[in-house]
Amino acid sequence: MANKGVSGARSPLNLVVAMALCCFFYVLGAWQRSGYGKGDRIAAAVSRQTACGDVAAGLSFETHHGGAGAINASSSLPFGADAAPPAFAPCAAALADHTPCHHQDRAMKFPRKNMVYRERHCPSDGERLRCLVPAPPGYVTPFPWPRSRDYVPFANAPYKSLTVEKAVQNWVQYEGAVFRFPGGGTQFPQGADKYIDQLGSVIPFAGGRVRTVLDTGCGQRIEKYAAMLCWEKVTEIREIGIWRKQLDPSAACPDRPPVRTCDDANSDDVWYKNMETCITPPAAAVAGELQPFPARLTAVPPRISAGAVPGFTAESYEEENRRWERHVAAYKKVNYRLNSERYRNIMDMNAGVGGFAAAIFSPKSWVMNVVPTAAEISTLGVVYERGLIGIYHDWCEAFSTYPRTYDLIHANGIFTLYKDRCRMEDILLEMDRILRPEGTVILRDDVEVLLMVQRTVKGMRWKTLLANHEDGPNVPEKVLFAVKRYWTAAGEGTAAEEKTPGSSKVAGMDSEE
Repeated sequence: MANKGVSGARSPLNLVVAMALCCFFYVLGAWQRSGYGKGDRIAAAVSRQTACGDVAAGLSFETHHGGAGAINASSSLPFGADAAPPAFAPCAAALADHTPCHHQDRAMKFPRKNMVYRERHCPSDGERLRCLVPAPPGYVTPFPWPRSRDYVPFANAPYKSLTVEKAVQNWVQYEGAVFRFPGGGTQFPQGADKYIDQLGSVIPFAGGRVRTVLDTGCGQRIEKYAAMLCWEKVTEIREIGIWRKQLDPSAACPDRPPVRTCDDANSDDVWYKNMETCITPPAAAVAGELQPFPARLTAVPPRISAGAVPGFTAESYEEENRRWERHVAAYKKVNYRLNSERYRNIMDMNAGVGGFAAAIFSPKSWVMNVVPTAAEISTLGVVYERGLIGIYHDWCEAFSTYPRTYDLIHANGIFTLYKDRCRMEDILLEMDRILRPEGTVILRDDVEVLLMVQRTVKGMRWKTLLANHEDGPNVPEKVLFAVKRYWTAAGEGTAAEEKTPGSSKVAGMDSEE
């Protein structure tokens, strides 16, 4: 009887234990399927901050300070997870046009021989200004294209001296609140349009054969150098001369002494290299027929077809294009203003083979494709073979452009690429400098990196929104959308004023919205 009683007492206990184990393993299985087995703190933060449902709620991509009315028609951060991020102060109002690597006072200290003083001369780390470059008082959003080609709000470039210096050339005129560019100039007495029509009578601009054009002042000495390079003179129309470059100069004019070819086997390695009086050997240039634009944009470039780009085949290149089409389609779900007149000047800070630029291509915009010098593979040649434009750059230094140049900046993996190379905040401050007020930033990177970026830009007057990868929340790569707040310099001091529609207040360091 005693044994029976003990056995009966154990039965409910066994049942409770069994039920508890079932519940435990059910919860464990659900937790494992959630994908947050690593980095609970980060996962929780992402869950709170990432977009879901109305992903754009609280982040406006609209322009609130337009100028249409003016014309009548590394980095380990110096703060912990719980510490307040740094708040960056505005630079002095006099620095509204600050371009760090082209500072006039610094440039004049360099020799004028070979125009060395006109080259990039960047400040040392101790000379860097770690402040926010302000827009001039009264700054307004530039006019949408194509009106922006002919009109610039005076408040955005308040310098009337241009109208005086160029008055005879009919290059620029001051009309009330705007500058107007009539299209004149010393070289275009009948206007630039008439000049382009003259060129079009000889050069096949129509049909997409000519895509990329470099405008440079050559002067009369071009005759001498064109002959030396064995260029073929196609025609001459009054003051216009047109030459065609030959694929093999030595074969084009065998009776002339050959021009010295460059010794460097890698003709694409040009960042901070001294110029030489030599030409790239024909063998270094990958020959191949380029399709007319826009077919050229998606066709396999000759460099990739020839196997000259490590890591890329025709198949992987086409897959790369499809990947960026998916990425851009996901971006448009958050920011429906992409591919509109809202964004004219666009930059891709880590362009690769130009996949983002191709996916977002529109005649309403253009993209500066930057190939970082830190990248493992040089892909700038592919960018140009696609009919796009680009440049090499080291993002540990300032970019060679004026403040407020770009409406939209895109960066894929840029902070992971430059980890331990330079400070994250220096890259972000440079992005802020070249981005116009109310401009947009799209960053794609690892979630841990983007959370650090998000904390940093709290002190830069950016509004942010963290979104999941288009393939779901379990993918560690995320996307950070940001909008630079509108604020301008207030007078000649260092104070700045921030305005929002219907309000006027001193700028504060608000949290992300």
